[in-house]
Amino acid sequence: MNQTISSNKENRLTKFIIYLLFGLGPVTGNVILVLFGVLSTEFDVTPNAILLSIPAFMVPFAIIQLFSGAVSDVKGRFKVIIFGLIIFGIGMFTAAASISLSMFIIANILGGFGFGFVNPVLIALLTDITPPGPEIPKKIGYLGGVAAFGVGLGPLIAGFTIQYSWRYLYFAIALIVIMCLIILFIMKKPPQKDHEDSGVHALIEALKQETRRPIVVLMITSAFLISFSYLAIIIWTSRAFTGIIDESLAGILLSLVGAAGAVSGLINGNLIKRIGIGLTLIISLIALFISTALLIAFGDVTHSGNIIFVGLALIFAGIAGGILFPCIMYYSQILSPERRGALAGLSTAGYFIGIALVPVTYEPFFLEGGINLVYSVILFVSLILTVNVGFLYFLARKLK
Repeated sequence: MNQTISSNKENRLTKFIIYLLFGLGPVTGNVILVLFGVLSTEFDVTPNAILLSIPAFMVPFAIIQLFSGAVSDVKGRFKVIIFGLIIFGIGMFTAAASISLSMFIIANILGGFGFGFVNPVLIALLTDITPPGPEIPKKIGYLGGVAAFGVGLGPLIAGFTIQYSWRYLYFAIALIVIMCLIILFIMKKPPQKDHEDSGVHALIEALKQETRRPIVVLMITSAFLISFSYLAIIIWTSRAFTGIIDESLAGILLSLVGAAGAVSGLINGNLIKRIGIGLTLIISLIALFISTALLIAFGDVTHSGNIIFVGLALIFAGIAGGILFPCIMYYSQILSPERRGALAGLSTAGYFIGIALVPVTYEPFFLEGGINLVYSVILFVSLILTVNVGFLYFLARKLK
């Protein structure tokens, strides 16, 4: 009886850590969206130069996830998370102490490298401690909701904190990391599986076998295209705001994405249960097209008369992201249950590689035709995403 109570407490504490850290990643990655102006002044560079900090974080973050989830399958979830948090925490302290753009970029590289060992493992760990069945999409939906909330919360917090000092943001993140590390160290028996074959060979074989499957390739590609559509809207809208829209107002507008994404993520599991994942995906894709169409239709997103419609478009973008990303994460946990970590890592790697490439890929369009041309390209990418997700859905149905 006491053992059961202790186990339940450990599971609740583990879930708290999972949700907290899964939300912390998007907060960290998105505070930069309203810091372009203040950092460019602080480091005496152009706002476009600050854009380099996004791939500086996202490239190592994405690359590490290609194998960190698989490492956790064979080495244990908690060991990998703790290692990653230590590196991530060092990166956050370095960011807070940065005196130049070069130092800030190094800090982001460390942060991305460290959190790459954390992010996909959290998904697999949550599935490990969740009973099989309808609870899994529900919990994954909660994760998506937390992540979407973090996407909006980051710019909102940053918009108000820079009135005092942007450095406080990174100090606060580092302190949260320290708190999580303390909790993880004092937990007596963290829930994780034992594996007989825990060598490098097992890791390589797991990744090779999974990446040869067409359905896994479609899953990774879908994750990549989600970032090139939904998150491209957020990143480039915030870039268009720089120097024109007040940082506090920009933070509020971008927080609408997080609020809408959080709500849609929280109900995502129930949607899948009631109407099926196919219709759920259709709803999210319709929301994505509505968002992009509104942004294209009203043209100048910085014009005061269009702010309400921009806010509405961002809400639809949040709905799309809040459903799409958890659906892909759900697939990563059911396509190969014995390799949940590996598939979570591969799908999140695709997602964050996309984020890393969004600034540099869309920049020529922005320079050539402004933000409206960027939105037109995003609309085209959304069409490709729709086709890709359709193939993923039908292949997944055949596996049942």
